[in-house]
Amino acid sequence: MGEFLSLSARTGIVYSERFLEHKTGVHYENPRRLIIALEALKNLNIFPSEKCTLIEPREASIDELKLVHDEDYIETIRRFSLSGGGHYDGDTVLSKESFDVARLAVGGMLKASLEVYNGKLRNAFGLIRPPGHHAGFSGVALGAPTVGFCVFNNVAIVAAYMLQKGYIKKVAIFDFDVHHGNGTQEIFNESAKVLYISTHERGIYPGTGYEYEVGSGEGEGFKINIPMPHRADDNAYFKALDEIIIPVVDQFKPDIIFLSAGFDAHHSDTISTITLSAECYLRIGEVFVDLAEKHCNGRIIGFLEGGYSRETLSKSLPAIIATLAGIKVKFEDRKITAPEAVSRRVEETISSVKKVLSKYWKI
Repeated sequence: MGEFLSLSARTGIVYSERFLEHKTGVHYENPRRLIIALEALKNLNIFPSEKCTLIEPREASIDELKLVHDEDYIETIRRFSLSGGGHYDGDTVLSKESFDVARLAVGGMLKASLEVYNGKLRNAFGLIRPPGHHAGFSGVALGAPTVGFCVFNNVAIVAAYMLQKGYIKKVAIFDFDVHHGNGTQEIFNESAKVLYISTHERGIYPGTGYEYEVGSGEGEGFKINIPMPHRADDNAYFKALDEIIIPVVDQFKPDIIFLSAGFDAHHSDTISTITLSAECYLRIGEVFVDLAEKHCNGRIIGFLEGGYSRETLSKSLPAIIATLAGIKVKFEDRKITAPEAVSRRVEETISSVKKVLSKYWKI
C-alpha cells in the first residue's frame, strides 16, 4: 500500500472541544487532562497523523442511556446540571454543561463502535470525559459511596448497544484503571456475554473488586478481578497478563475488545501507590492488539477513564494510542522495581486469583 494507509487501516480518535466544557474546578478530573494528552499526541506525531483520524462525536439519545441506567438517575443528572451543577457527591463535580457533555461522550463512542464494526476504521480510542466505569444502574454501584468522577458508563452503554443490536455476541472488557470498575461489573454481573477483567489496587476506592467477586447467575466466572497489592510494579502486571488475562481471553474468544483505559496506575500519579511505567502500557496495548487480531478481526476500542498527572497523560496514554495505530514510539520513563515483600504479595495474589478462576477457566 506504500507509505499512506487506507482508511480501514486507520485509528479513529473521538474528540471534541466540547469535552472541555464539563467544568469541575480544582479537581483531579479536569479539562486540562485532555489538553495535556492532545499536546503530547501532537508532539509525538501520533495525532493528527496519516494513521489517526478524528471522529466527531454526536450526543447519545435518552433511550441509549437507558440501555444501562434507570430513567430516574438520568433525569437527576439532567436536572442537577441544568440547575447550575456543583458537588453531585463528595467526589463528583458537575457544571451546567455536564449532562450534554456526558451524552456527547457516550454518543461519540457509539459512533466509533459502528465505524470499527463496519470496517471503516481499524480501531478507535475515545479522548472523552467525563469518565464512566464507576457509574452503575442508578449511579453509585455495589455499595460505593460516590460515582467517582463518573456520570454515564460509556463502555457499558456501548457494549449493551452492540449486544442488543446483534452486532456482536460476546465482548471482552479489560479495565486497567487503578480503581475497580464497580459500575461496569454491576451492570453486567449476571451476563455471560460480557467478560469483564479488572486490574486495580487492592483496598482503595470504591472498596470492591476482590478475587472472589466473579459475577452471579449466568455471569458467574465471567467477572475477573485481580486486586494488586500496594506498590505493585510492571512485573506484577506482566505476570497477570501472561498467567490469567491472555489465557482467559483466548478461551472466551470475543467478537470485540473494549479497554476501560485508566492511566492512574502510572508511578507519577499520586492518586494511587501502583508504580507502572510507560513500558507496561505499551505491553498492555500490544497484548490486546494481538488478541483483537486473533479473535475479532482487529476490533478494539479504548475508552478513557482515569489518569491525572502530566507525566502519565504525556506518556502512558500516548503509548496505548500509538500501539493501536501501529506507530513505533520510544518513551523515556522511570521503571520502578517493587520491594521483595511486595513481589511476594503479587505472587500470592496471582495464585489466589487463579485458584478462584480454575473452576471456570483453564489457567
